[in-house]
Amino acid sequence: MQFIDFKKEHFSHNEAAGSYFIQISKDEIGYGDIEVLEQLDDETYSKTEYELVDEVSKITIKMKDPTNIRVNF
Repeated sequence: MQFIDFKKEHFSHNEAAGSYFIQISKDEIGYGDIEVLEQLDDETYSKTEYELVDEVSKITIKMKDPTNIRVNF
């Protein structure tokens, strides 16, 4: 399994929806399943709450608040 780490600064803010999001091209992560983990204070990772929008050429990860995450694919 491969992964990409994203810092909270990578997230964009959707003011109308009151959420944060990040978009990733499927060229980068492939077309299989993904898992999103939140980085904790002790540098470990844990499952987190997120909404995934799966489109033809990209995925969008929506979260209530921006945080450092790891996307496993």
